[in-house]
Order: sequence, then C-alpha cells, then structure tokens
Amino acid sequence: MNFYMEVAKLRAARRLWAHVMKEKFAPGNPKSLLLRTHCQTSGYSLQAQDPYNNIVRTTVEAMAAVMGGTQSLHTNSFDEAIALPTDFSARIARNTQLILQHETGIPKTVDPWAGSYLMERLTHDIYEAAKAIVDEVEAAGGMAKAVEAGMPKLRIEECAARKQARLDAGTDVVVGVNKFTLPNDDNVDVLRIDNVAVRQSQVEKLSRVRAARDEAAVAAALAALREAAVGEHAPPPRNLLGACVEAARVRATLGELSATSRMCSGGTVRG
Repeated sequence: MNFYMEVAKLRAARRLWAHVMKEKFAPGNPKSLLLRTHCQTSGYSLQAQDPYNNIVRTTVEAMAAVMGGTQSLHTNSFDEAIALPTDFSARIARNTQLILQHETGIPKTVDPWAGSYLMERLTHDIYEAAKAIVDEVEAAGGMAKAVEAGMPKLRIEECAARKQARLDAGTDVVVGVNKFTLPNDDNVDVLRIDNVAVRQSQVEKLSRVRAARDEAAVAAALAALREAAVGEHAPPPRNLLGACVEAARVRATLGELSATSRMCSGGTVRG
C-alpha cells in the first residue's frame, strides 16, 4: 500500500464525484455534490505469515482513510487471513479506531494535507487518470456495456499481474512474506466454528419464529412484495425495499423474501 496514494484517492474521488454530478445532472441541491464514503482496510494486504504485522498494516490504512476524509471506517482484524476474527483480534481492530479518534488528534483537522505539493499533485494526477477512465466507459456506452466487453475484468487482471510480478521480484516488499521472514511461524489462536451446531441453531430459531408469527400477515406482505417486484404491472409501482421492510416486520424470513423476489425477476424490480 502506498500511504500517500490512498489519501489522494479519496481526495480525488470527491473531486471527480462533484465534477460528474455537476456535469451530468446539474443538481439543485449543492449537497448532492458531496461524496460520502465508507472505507474498509484492505483484506488483500493481510498476510497469514507473521500475522501480527497486520495490526500495523491496518493502522496505517486506517490513518490513510481518516486523513483522506472518509465518513465511515471498518478496520480488519489481524487474523482474517487465517480465519474469522476472535474476540481478542476484534478488540484490537476496534481499539485501533478508538486510538486514532481519541489519542492522535488526527480527526481535529478536516484536510491535513491541503496545500502539500506532493498531495495536491498526486490528487490531481489521480483525478485526471480516473476521469479518463470514466470518459472511456461513457464512450463505450456505459458501465454495463464495458462489463459486457470485459474491460473492467481485463484492467483488474493487468493490475494484479503487475503487482504480483513486483512481489515475486522483490521490488515490492511485504515484511514477513518476501523479506524479513521468520524461521518459524507464530502460533495464533483462531476462531473455530462448528458449522453443524450453527446450522441446527438457525433451524431451531426459524422454527420458533414461524410458530409465533401471523401467517396471514406474512402471506399478505409477501403478496405485496410480489406486486412491488413486478412494478409496472401493479400501478402505482411501490418501493421494493419498503415492501421488504414491511414483510420483515411481520417476521417473513430472508429466504422467503429472496424467493419471492426471484419469482418476479422477469418484471421491473424497483428499489
């Protein structure tokens, strides 16, 4: 990860969002020009080798997100390259955010990199490169056409191949993986889940929910969901999300909601 690049990405993304919104939609409310962003620290950077290094990686990535101006942040646990997080690793991930929030003073400045030649230039370069890609996609007929032509997949594969080549050559260093490796791996306690027990618990919970709910109300809510999913055949069209919320309130299950929506996939789904 390039720390400066990650900060600049968010700054460039806000500029690009405002440009596209203003140019394409000319919104009456200036708040529509504000890009609100959720960031999650990288799963790709997490390594199974010498995994405690992942704590530092996550901290640096979280700092980049905060300095870049994210509105929401998720920090990964250090053991997620090995298994699901334990309570211990999840607490460290949470406390990483709390330390950045309460002990560093970083959140007290809106844009600490403003005016830095390095950051402003990098932000500009990323903005121009990203805008060129957006224009290319638009010229191709939109994102759906670009996906159909395989453009995003090809670009991602090219980038991944170049990155892997740099790692294999040692040009890009990953501490504990291709340089500064340990002679023996650390033993890390991992979370082990009994899938059979979890499934049985979920089946029992579903049985209790179905036994206690009003089946007539559920049937009516699912019928309303079908109408919302078909849309144009049931004027006026309803909001699909709203219909799902109403069905969930009478304890329709996620499986029932999904199955009902799939049955109507030939219609216009609105949500």
